[in-house]
Amino acid sequence: MSVHAFDELAGTYDATFTDTLVGKALREMVWARLEETFRGSRRILELGCGTGEDALRLAGAGKQVVATDASPGMIAVARQKAIRSNCVGRIEFHCVAMEDLGPSLDGQIFDGVLSNFGAVNCAKHLPSLIADVAARLAPRAPLLWVVMGRHVPWEWMWYLLRGDWRKASRRLRRNGVKWRGLTISYPTPAEMTAHLRPNFAIKRVSALGFALPPSYAAQWLNRSPSLLNVLTSLEMRTQRLSALASWADHYIVEATRLPISTGNAVINR
Repeated sequence: MSVHAFDELAGTYDATFTDTLVGKALREMVWARLEETFRGSRRILELGCGTGEDALRLAGAGKQVVATDASPGMIAVARQKAIRSNCVGRIEFHCVAMEDLGPSLDGQIFDGVLSNFGAVNCAKHLPSLIADVAARLAPRAPLLWVVMGRHVPWEWMWYLLRGDWRKASRRLRRNGVKWRGLTISYPTPAEMTAHLRPNFAIKRVSALGFALPPSYAAQWLNRSPSLLNVLTSLEMRTQRLSALASWADHYIVEATRLPISTGNAVINR
């Protein structure tokens, strides 16, 4: 993975997404699921922690977090946030690509794994990543991944109105999208759950960013708080309809690690 792609964004990511009105609304919805999903977890692995917002949230709830990211710039911003929030003792940062969780994590077992806002879309080979993560999870440990979707009407409309068919159709490309040295893939919910099923039981798939537009197309909502509230309320209702996950900017996958089967025996590590 090219670390420079996200190093260049580290200093502005919070301003362009995290701290925007739409960014806050979407993250609050993820956090609502996060709190329920990881209620019984004590030690959580995070893939692609970015600037650390989710790690800080989990640490604030008393969880121990091992937060990983390939970008030194993102890790630096996240670590400074942890220092300011006095939760350094509950977050362990590792600058490592998700494809290579590194010798420092070998032999460690976690009872939860999180990846938010499309980090796993950057994985070079999704089945290999899933197998590696599954090997580091205790049986019945929860997984919560927020994945960028393939079919996004908001994106189509936004770019087609600007005459940019290439960007409007970028997620439909069979071999993914080249971006700053990375290849970004966009698995559908059906494809993602199929990849997960050999090792995980799928509990819930829900839309995120069906009613609300992507952050790059949402600046106009800053001038209309009432419309933002309406769309946010509608967004929350769409999460009840799993079929809409196929038509959203992101979707949330919740699953649990299956026990390991060896012949007729079931191993609960």
